[in-house]
Amino acid sequence: MYEGPRPDRGWPDDSPWRRTQRLSGPPADGWPSGPAANASYGEDPRGPAGDDLGGHYRDQRRYDGGGEYEDEYEAGDRFLPGFGDNDEVDDHDGRADRGRRGKGRRQTGRTGGPRRRRFRWIAPMIALLVILIPLAVGGSYAYNLYRAKYHPADYSGAGTGRVVVQVTSDETPTGLGPVLAKLGVVASSRAFVLAAEHSSNPDGLLPGFYGVREHMKASLAYAALLNPNNLVEIKVTIPEGWRLSQTLAWLGAHSGIPPAAYAKVLKNPASLDLPASAKGNPEGYLFPATYEVQPHETALGVLTGMVQRFDQEAAAINLPAAATSVHLTQAQVITMASLVQAEGGRLSDYPKIARVIYNRLARSMPLQLDSTVLYGLNRYGIIASDQQLTSSSPYNTYKYKGLTPGPIDSPGNAAIQAVLHPAPGNWLYFVTVNPKTGETLYTSSPQQFQQFRQELEKNLGQG
Repeated sequence: MYEGPRPDRGWPDDSPWRRTQRLSGPPADGWPSGPAANASYGEDPRGPAGDDLGGHYRDQRRYDGGGEYEDEYEAGDRFLPGFGDNDEVDDHDGRADRGRRGKGRRQTGRTGGPRRRRFRWIAPMIALLVILIPLAVGGSYAYNLYRAKYHPADYSGAGTGRVVVQVTSDETPTGLGPVLAKLGVVASSRAFVLAAEHSSNPDGLLPGFYGVREHMKASLAYAALLNPNNLVEIKVTIPEGWRLSQTLAWLGAHSGIPPAAYAKVLKNPASLDLPASAKGNPEGYLFPATYEVQPHETALGVLTGMVQRFDQEAAAINLPAAATSVHLTQAQVITMASLVQAEGGRLSDYPKIARVIYNRLARSMPLQLDSTVLYGLNRYGIIASDQQLTSSSPYNTYKYKGLTPGPIDSPGNAAIQAVLHPAPGNWLYFVTVNPKTGETLYTSSPQQFQQFRQELEKNLGQG
């Protein structure tokens, strides 16, 4: 290992040798010149212009026995792996790829260095985007959740217009909020829920129909639903021919009174003050009409009002005397009227249908009405199936003669009047051949009746 120049003896040149020197500047006696300089040092280690490559510079030279030298340069502080000027790549032992061969001559091991350096920033940029984009999306989502939960959309004023809102029994702000938002009363369901939570009476909602405005501030909307002065009456219409089950379901959905309240009343029919002819069965005695349900009305009050309306209609026609005139009881009149109501299409057909029923009763013929069979099975339709016709229900008028045990629906005035004033005729059969138009045909011939029946089945098959 050679530590420095030896002026007294000169540079050895008669045997292979190797010099390794850490340079911090030129030798004390300056750089050699001439052949010795090339043989020992090659080009100026500082570069063509004497450029100082830094204090940590290693110059290793090997004599290859053929007059050629191999130089290896490593710059510890200036050059970093992967960032060299010549795009050199470190090998497995950490040294730069050898790129200089021969005297004073540097050769680059790879081509296209500048082009590769030009795109070197793409990979870090992609990695950065992969990290930042999910963070941005997640942050935006979290922020929106926070806003929706703690600062939801809300209107600022008392609103305009008028909207009727139903509050059902055991309603909660959470359940009512989406309804109010859909109706345009409040801007968001969450704003209404927060208004209820911050209210002094968060559980104060009572059933009924309330008049409120559109685009109301949530706190004002909640306060309006707690104010009994905003309750409004509701009109409920019960059509002719509805069964008791249909009537109760409609009232439970549209009167502001829960269905359970109506079911509870019917467990004690005596509380309805039904006519004696009803024999405790409200079927047929809840008169079909339009009713005004007042605020804070009860299920008992609504049903009792419908029975009272029946009593008024019966008194108006003097039902006891009218029933005697046709040789029927009051209960039979209402029962037969319910059959006419169920089978009739057009009002003009009601007296004719009543006459068919009278004629069959007079001849002790079974009424054979599909409507009664379906009622006994709690089914709906126009024609009963063969299997249904074998039912043992007391309402099966194919199997049992006479009227049914009671009404099968709530008949209106037209059906009752048809029973009290039937049309003259000897018909024994009728068929509503076209349910869409209500066209009904009558006959006394069983064969023609079968033709009518086939026509009805054809029309049903065509939709």
